[in-house]
Amino acid sequence: MKKRLSLLALAAVLTGCMSPAPKAPSCWTVALDPVPIFAAATPKFGVTRLSQVTVRAPFDGTRLVVLRHDGSIAFDPFNSFAAQPAALLRGTAQDVLAASGLFRQVLHGTSTAQASLGVEIVVTRLALDCTKKGARKAVVGLTLVMMDGRSVTASCVGEGSAKADDGNFSAAFSSAFTAALAGALSKL
Repeated sequence: MKKRLSLLALAAVLTGCMSPAPKAPSCWTVALDPVPIFAAATPKFGVTRLSQVTVRAPFDGTRLVVLRHDGSIAFDPFNSFAAQPAALLRGTAQDVLAASGLFRQVLHGTSTAQASLGVEIVVTRLALDCTKKGARKAVVGLTLVMMDGRSVTASCVGEGSAKADDGNFSAAFSSAFTAALAGALSKL
């Protein structure tokens, strides 16, 4: 009996049951960067609906995409977004559009209120850039399309980056996304 209990205890140790649990991955979010954006004195555009925010593959998953120096990418198993990137960026995009001062009002895509314009955002890059040895930064690239009904009235590209050496990926991606979107808006 004692031998059987010893074997069971040994088996439990060997299978990892008695070892500490592996470290849980960190989950990050994206929010409006508190750095002031630009604010127009009077709105340039009327009521606008943020129709959609999409994120291109391979940047559309929850795990952080890491750009490597050899041109390849990796998916970080220890750091991920708290939700699908498009879902995280949608609210932040609405906040940036509203804070820009360019629009009389910015409506959520599901609002039933009447809007004269629509905005679509396609995120073309959302990654942790580790291509330079000893440095890492959050990088965001996007295209903003403004529409009147179904007619495109403007299309602008924006890019942003922020240092992520301190490991605070929420702050870095928030700053990079805000900068990218503000850059596109400044071209309207």
